[in-house]
Amino acid sequence: MEGPLGAGGEDTGLSLWAALRAHTGCRRCGRGYPIAPACVAPWLDPIPPGACPRCAQRPIGGRCRSLACRMGWFWIVRTHVVLGYKSGDVQRLVLAAKDGAAASAVVLLGRLLAGFVLSHPTMPGYDILIPVPFHRRSLRGRPVHPLTAIYLDAAPALRTAVSCDDLEPPFLIQRRDLPQLRGRSEASRWGAVRGAFALGFATRMLRGARILLLDDVMTTGATASECARVLVEEGGAAAVDAVVIVRQPWRTRIGSGVRPIHPSLKS
Repeated sequence: MEGPLGAGGEDTGLSLWAALRAHTGCRRCGRGYPIAPACVAPWLDPIPPGACPRCAQRPIGGRCRSLACRMGWFWIVRTHVVLGYKSGDVQRLVLAAKDGAAASAVVLLGRLLAGFVLSHPTMPGYDILIPVPFHRRSLRGRPVHPLTAIYLDAAPALRTAVSCDDLEPPFLIQRRDLPQLRGRSEASRWGAVRGAFALGFATRMLRGARILLLDDVMTTGATASECARVLVEEGGAAAVDAVVIVRQPWRTRIGSGVRPIHPSLKS
């Protein structure tokens, strides 16, 4: 495959999954492990230039409506998003990895993560990349933790751009299981994660560091922000930015159902 979907980025009728599996190399990616997200741009709902830099949500009425941003709770300075907003084929690929632990989805997301990090001009400025940790109870019957599996698959390629936590032992741990967060309000999510994470061991290695924190899906940002708080307050990090595979778009009630907020919606 040469560039996005072939010459000129025209729609070939392929699904994102099929296009990724058919991607055997191009001028942008070469023939190695990474796949640049630009090569699958037609399937992405990208983060617009005017999005909130902290939480990567589209502004509504000219301002960020995130509760955390409005209340000053966000410990993340900037959020980078690999595949844009979670919708369509991107959502199906992410859910195949998260809910189904599909090995092929894990590998494809790892390749896209590596392609994003290796092509992004700011990534060499970070001192270390650290994934959001998990509690063993959160596996809930899955053979692997999806985010950790994506991270470990991509790590050899990622290390060519930024140092990576080898997880032996990890810099961050999740010390208690979290309740199911899907469907909870923003405020409830922020309360649920408070105190759930800690440093994996006493260390001075993070003092003054610029850390890049990896998560798979950012919904309210509560989990990533709580990890960032620990890295700054307990680890002494200078700043923490996030890189997430997808961003959950704003949702609002329209009629009897719940629908994503359209960028033009004002309130």
